Amino acid sequence: MRLSSGAMDLHNIISLHKEPALAPSASDPAAAPQPRSPWQIQRAVLFALLLRELKTRFGGRWLGAFWALSEPLLHTFLMMLLYGYLRQRKVAGVDYVVYLITGLLPFFMFRNLALRLMEGIDANRALFGYRQVKPIDTLISRAILEVGIYSFIYMIALALLGWLGLDIVPDNPLELIAVSVALLAGGFGLGLTLAVLTNDLPEARGIIRIAFWPLYFMSGVIFPVHSFPRSFLDWLTLNPILQALELSRGFYFNGYNQLPEVSFGYVALFSLLSVVLGLSLYRVRRDRLLAVQ
Repeated sequence: MRLSSGAMDLHNIISLHKEPALAPSASDPAAAPQPRSPWQIQRAVLFALLLRELKTRFGGRWLGAFWALSEPLLHTFLMMLLYGYLRQRKVAGVDYVVYLITGLLPFFMFRNLALRLMEGIDANRALFGYRQVKPIDTLISRAILEVGIYSFIYMIALALLGWLGLDIVPDNPLELIAVSVALLAGGFGLGLTLAVLTNDLPEARGIIRIAFWPLYFMSGVIFPVHSFPRSFLDWLTLNPILQALELSRGFYFNGYNQLPEVSFGYVALFSLLSVVLGLSLYRVRRDRLLAVQ
């Protein structure tokens, strides 16, 4: 069977992580090679898949890495220029530029987790010929890469804002980390759920991508929702992403006028249910996910 270059790379990387093949000696039985533990195998597989994702995402070149990192950063600063510096105003007690950056990048991280995980199984289906590689391994490696990329971009953006003289130090860092982890867990659970559900219906992925655009505007990422009518706001606050962003801004700045309807328990419940649903669907349909289409 002829393997693709990506599959050969994975094979070579996993082989490098195997224990050295030592010939057992009659005089020294302890010299016989010991089998690897499940954790060692899992670690080798995730490491190999992460390197493969890096190569695929960045194209194996510095220019590819620069573009992958600069594209969302340029988008963020363009939005900051259009809606921040040109308007020069405060929103709910904080500078609009900081308001924008603390909503854009967390939302992009959530969105990219969900959408890239949704396509992760099809993109790595050729690797399932290795019995060590399971579909969920490919999704975990993608999630690690996305979180790493956007965390790096977030730090760069905040550092630039700090250099410009804006207050970028969070007032409640532990609470901010907690709600960020809940948001990331929700993105992973949603991505896993979508990956399983769209495995037999890949045409639905285009509709799901389009559905994130109204969610982008309904989550308070760019435009504050405080001024909306109460009847409309009651429906908007059912959105767990909006609640997560409101909590993040409230934990970031004590002076932020946070919506009273938001609750960390609601965001945590959404994340827990999405992860449980995704893992349950994966457990039920894992054999179909391994099938070559």
